[in-house]
Amino acid sequence: MRGVSGDFSTMPLKDLVVHLGNRRATGTLNVERGDVRKQLLLRDGHVITASSNQPREYFGQFLINMGHLTEDQLDRAFATQAETHILLGKILIMTGSVTEATVRTTLSHKFREMLLDAFTWEEGGFDFRATDDAPELEGLDVSVDLLDVHREGEFRETAWQAIRAVFPSGGVRLEINERKLTGLKAGSMDDRIVQLAREGHSIDGIALALHATDFFLYQRLYALYRQDAVKVSDEAPLPAPERGAPTVVVVEEDDDDEAGGVIGSESSSDEVLQAAQLFLDAGNLRDGEALARRAHEIAPSEHTQKLLRDAEARLLSELRKALMEPSRVPALLVSAPHLKTLPLTSPERYLLSRIDGKRDVAAIVHVSPLQELEALKFFQGFVDTGLVKLTSRPLS
Repeated sequence: MRGVSGDFSTMPLKDLVVHLGNRRATGTLNVERGDVRKQLLLRDGHVITASSNQPREYFGQFLINMGHLTEDQLDRAFATQAETHILLGKILIMTGSVTEATVRTTLSHKFREMLLDAFTWEEGGFDFRATDDAPELEGLDVSVDLLDVHREGEFRETAWQAIRAVFPSGGVRLEINERKLTGLKAGSMDDRIVQLAREGHSIDGIALALHATDFFLYQRLYALYRQDAVKVSDEAPLPAPERGAPTVVVVEEDDDDEAGGVIGSESSSDEVLQAAQLFLDAGNLRDGEALARRAHEIAPSEHTQKLLRDAEARLLSELRKALMEPSRVPALLVSAPHLKTLPLTSPERYLLSRIDGKRDVAAIVHVSPLQELEALKFFQGFVDTGLVKLTSRPLS
């Protein structure tokens, strides 16, 4: 495909990403806003490497923020890299600081976050230069599908609605409810956030001090808000820092830090749980239920079980109203021969085989061996993908 360039006021990055993803583009994508520069190398619609001039988007910073590495370990790895010129990730694996799986996961996270952060940009521009082949890269083979990033961006739009309802801007300062602060680990992301909030920093100031990406920080803040540990202060918001103007926030380190400078010691199950709560609060019940189920699978507890049951009940109620109230009769929109060529699961094929143009959704679901919620989720998927249409049954 040919190259393309423009500005985000006429073509948001999320639209460009789905455009390049659908065309399985290969080439170099540059995006910029003010002094911020990001470059991503694409191969067949996948990001295979990415760089940024924002310190919070450096690979090492992601490792620290995700709790995989201490600042001392990163400094030692940088010193070794300066002497040997070996890639940072390889050094960390060789020294046993992190596993290869962790490096792969963090690189994938970095690629996604660099793009998702820019999805909200209303100013700035982009330039994509297509090439026939992407160069072979030294190091681990890590790639992220642009279409997956686009889908995640759509999920986050819903999450941001819930977040902004609580934290309307980065200029607000925070009030801490000390009685609700329980179980904070010294040096964890939550611990650092609380400490900076006590010192009067705005959310923007906290982000700068921690070199944290916006969504990562606001997700943690929202979790603290849900615990009634944090709320927006009545103090006047601070003005947002001017774009392009460097802002320096000095954070005094505690010499007696028992955690050795680790930021973000929370487990992956905690992050999934928080994301689930965000989606449920914002009314995105389908994604919220899926995330709640995943959180319970990773680390089952009374809390995850309660959240999952709540999510299932709310989603079931929503799907009943959409698919069964009033009576809705499903009809296939594809031919039987074409249906046989589709990669469907056994439960999906079972439900589709029961569609005869006479029985409504409720009748099919009630006689199926599937749980009602699972069957209705399948039916909603059929409608969303254009396999089935629903027609209201005339009142007798």
